[in-house]
Amino acid sequence: MHRLPRLGVFFIALCASNGAALVAVASPRYSVRETTGEENIPLVLLRDETSRVEAAVAPTQGGELSSLRVEHKGRWVEMLYRGRDYKPASGFRGKASVLWPAVGNSIPAGATLAKGKVESSYDYQGKRYPMPQHGFARSKSWQVVRSWANETEAAVEVVLKDDAETRAQYPFGFEVHVTYRLSEGRVELQHVVQAAAANAAPMFFSIGNHIAFAVPLVAGSPAEAITVEGPSRFEYLRGPDGAPDGTTRDRSFSPPVPLGKLQVVPAMSVGGYEGDPWFRLIDAGGLGVKVSHHAQSNPTRPFVQFNLWGGTAEGYFCPEPFLGLHNSLNSHLGQIDLAPGKTWTWLIRVEPERAGG
Repeated sequence: MHRLPRLGVFFIALCASNGAALVAVASPRYSVRETTGEENIPLVLLRDETSRVEAAVAPTQGGELSSLRVEHKGRWVEMLYRGRDYKPASGFRGKASVLWPAVGNSIPAGATLAKGKVESSYDYQGKRYPMPQHGFARSKSWQVVRSWANETEAAVEVVLKDDAETRAQYPFGFEVHVTYRLSEGRVELQHVVQAAAANAAPMFFSIGNHIAFAVPLVAGSPAEAITVEGPSRFEYLRGPDGAPDGTTRDRSFSPPVPLGKLQVVPAMSVGGYEGDPWFRLIDAGGLGVKVSHHAQSNPTRPFVQFNLWGGTAEGYFCPEPFLGLHNSLNSHLGQIDLAPGKTWTWLIRVEPERAGG
């Protein structure tokens, strides 16, 4: 993996009354360094000493946010489900994977969704292309472009570029850059999607992040008492193929709803926000988190703004920021169309919230 710059420390020399030199070492507020997770997976660790927050990014594992730790009431708490844990295991892998260029399954015309499964693919210009569920970005190794720490932030930028493998699934040239910034106790994920100038047609995609929080957030707290909050206005109903069909029913999480009363397996897709969409979880142990996002431009409705999945029985809850629609590569609904040579940006904010220290 690309080597990160070594960080210096500041030394202050003080003179004692007896003439002896006393040396105090003051670490900077923000730092960035290399470390490893389970199975020796390389990680880039961002740290905010003042806010007592750490974020880890795993470039080789889909460039994902692998961990979000906060110091709460005197101990460090991992907020992400299976954070930094890459041991082989069955079931959901957790963390916060980048979903691109598709969200959900891609189900071409005439295909049937048997027992919730289908060979995920889409048709384009007379050819059928395979497309994994939630796209291929989360299974690719990303490259570190640069990393830095200064008086205002710790950050790392990673990039995914098209190659022979992606071209077999998605016939476009592209670069997807994600810059992870830790500043003032919050993490920002800045996405920049660039369509190659040589593309013969607009590049279409949906995008999302499968962020998964541990339930409960604070060990020993009652999971069913976690509240979820967000000012969505409606829920998208799903058609026979399992994708939202454009029809809706009223669904808001304002006032907050106890997680124990929320059934979102299978997933619930919500939208209709006024302004930037957001979702908040609050644990009875005094720890919470708010997830919000903002796009350069939105597609035409219908499109999902948060996809909700998991619950108390699963041990995780995913308020997944989305900008797009399940099966958009086939339906061409709710997608972003990016002209050759153009770029498009999307920002996600993840803000831990603590009460009582």
